[in-house]
Amino acid sequence: MLKTLEGLTRKERHADILRHVKHQMLRGDLRLERLVWAYGRHVNRTIANLGSVFEDHGYALERFSMVVPRWRKLPAMMMSARWQDGRLRGYSSIHPWTYRHLRVPKTLAEIPVLVFGDMILSDAPHFFYQDLNFQTIIDHRVGGIRTFMYDQVPLSILRTQARVQAERYARAKTVFVMSHWIKEAIVATGSIPAQRVQVVGAGSNLGVQFTSNPYTEANLDAKRLVFVGRDFERKGGPLLLEAWDQVHRWIPDAQLVLVGPDPALSNPAQHITSLGDLPAASVVDLFLHSTGFVLPTLWEPYGIAFLEAFSCGVPGIGPNRMAIGEFLVDRHNGYLYERDDPSQIAEAMARLLKDREHTWAMSHGAFEESREYTWDRVYQKMSETLTALRDPLPSRP
Repeated sequence: MLKTLEGLTRKERHADILRHVKHQMLRGDLRLERLVWAYGRHVNRTIANLGSVFEDHGYALERFSMVVPRWRKLPAMMMSARWQDGRLRGYSSIHPWTYRHLRVPKTLAEIPVLVFGDMILSDAPHFFYQDLNFQTIIDHRVGGIRTFMYDQVPLSILRTQARVQAERYARAKTVFVMSHWIKEAIVATGSIPAQRVQVVGAGSNLGVQFTSNPYTEANLDAKRLVFVGRDFERKGGPLLLEAWDQVHRWIPDAQLVLVGPDPALSNPAQHITSLGDLPAASVVDLFLHSTGFVLPTLWEPYGIAFLEAFSCGVPGIGPNRMAIGEFLVDRHNGYLYERDDPSQIAEAMARLLKDREHTWAMSHGAFEESREYTWDRVYQKMSETLTALRDPLPSRP
């Protein structure tokens, strides 16, 4: 039987905010602000959820997709073509030549721009929102660290992109970033002073917010760990399966549920169930019936999936890598390990499943941490900076 959700859906929560905003506007206490909302080819859940919060607080978002026609890509495709692994590859999607003519329509040219990326699209004030920069990718590549989706991109193209990105940082009003880790990396490039790089965090994309911790003893009894990630290799899936082999021997009735990977990865003999892609509501329901969350990711600039588990009171297990250690605190809201060692990960999973008292305490730590990472919090931090651009409202008589 499904648990009753104590939280409100995003639609229900924002309906109250929207009514309040409309009331303020009618009274003249608030005016509608316009903002160009610039994103790539697709609107992902992060862009959609943060956009909803901005709109609920009175912003009119002028949506602008930073997609260019194929013919615009031809020069970059020819310039970046490389013979790799027995075939000709082009990297027009990442080459700066592809986007050098990209501009917003003239009707939007004077409106401030919030870019999910690093493009300069007009002469108006620009604000970026990022979790990664190109120089960090280069540093990892040179240092022998796998970057997965960037491993095949020629370093010459990445270096060109890093130079262009530095120029764009210099022109940006503020670069909003998800983590302190990436702020330090961006500031270290010398292209923008620290006071113009602002850490605003991120939030859960599950679309539900609980008023109290929904984690109960039934979660402890479930002896179920959850993994969420489509990119199974980059998210550490093979490492997880190797570690699970030990956990299954120690705790034969423990269960592992994979969300994202191919259902063919299911292994009933080891109590492994792979569900493929699931809608957000189904992920919430799964968290509400699970003991912990594990993501042994090998390369993860941020890690919103941890925040989503925390929002359901579910403690996590993950590596002390990139930004993850900023919100996953060892033994407070989960276990943080230092090496990609299957035995170390297996021990963390076993402790979480067997030490009920500590896991119960970490559940409360996870839920409290989640209150600091919401899209409403992100909006509040961004809006303080954006509001500084507005003309003062005239005093009401």
